[in-house]
Amino acid sequence: MEFESFFEQLRESNPLVQFFGVMVVAMIPFLEGYFAVPLGIAVGFPALLTIGAAIVGNWVSVMAVILASDRFRQWMQGRSKSQRTQEKENKRWQKGQKLFHKYGVPGVSLLGPLLIGDHIAALICIASGAPKRSVVLWQTVAIVVWAVGTGALVLLGINAINA
Repeated sequence: MEFESFFEQLRESNPLVQFFGVMVVAMIPFLEGYFAVPLGIAVGFPALLTIGAAIVGNWVSVMAVILASDRFRQWMQGRSKSQRTQEKENKRWQKGQKLFHKYGVPGVSLLGPLLIGDHIAALICIASGAPKRSVVLWQTVAIVVWAVGTGALVLLGINAINA
């Protein structure tokens, strides 16, 4: 009973509050836009507002990861060569590099939400030496594609159920 009244209050709340709520959910790693969109639509928020909020929230948090990991990469490059050589010999690092070189920034960015989440996908791209600009571009494309795609599928499902 308490959940019903909570969701009813959310449905009737100011659209800015709804936007902020969806945006916060989309900022959380592994929930991201593809969880926030169905949740917002299921609660009864307007679909376009929900999709937009999910895109903004997910994008802001992923950009923070990209900026932080780029700074970390720059710091790592400043360390002595012997420390970097030892770390590159790590088997996990080699495996990650192999996957990155096979699929590149577009593949890791677009498939990331399905396999590892946007945040980790961005981190892998930056750590693998991809240019920050390319990672920002492809992560933005991936976030929009996943949020819009999820929203479209949810709306199609709702229409199919109601028909």
